[in-house]
Amino acid sequence: MKIAAQIVGLFGIACSLLSFQQKDRKRVMLFQMTASALFCIQLFMVGAITGGCIDSISFIRTVVFSQNDKKWASSPIWLGVFIVAMIVTGLLTWQNAWSILPILGSVLSTIALWMKKSSHIRGISLFVGPCWLVYNLVHGAYTGALNEVLAMTSIMIGIFRHDLKRKSKTENT
Repeated sequence: MKIAAQIVGLFGIACSLLSFQQKDRKRVMLFQMTASALFCIQLFMVGAITGGCIDSISFIRTVVFSQNDKKWASSPIWLGVFIVAMIVTGLLTWQNAWSILPILGSVLSTIALWMKKSSHIRGISLFVGPCWLVYNLVHGAYTGALNEVLAMTSIMIGIFRHDLKRKSKTENT
């Protein structure tokens, strides 16, 4: 079961890394949805119940947020609904002190994915990684932990490629 969980995590890594290299918000969200579903499965497989439950909500959240160009999904109420759902779920499934990490990481991720600009998604997402990195290591979701290291690196590359380079070009013109 542990090896199978790591294999599921490898597929999650691929989706996560690809997400931060997308220019278009919809494509970022599509890859984030897939990664979220895969890491949710992995966390349940290694017995990390709090993280798995919160990642289940993260998947639903990303589906809704990816539709925010539609009236039903653009309400700011969704932001509050998902943040509250993650906090309550985290408290209801609390396993130990480490359970605070997926709660914090998911709340930050929720705020990031609510943003319309890809640059804001990348900037806030950079702070999500450390929470999930530690949580995954503690629970033996090693490919999930590797994903966080790679995702933070990918986010930094995306920030350089799409945000800092563009800012530098506009300042030079």
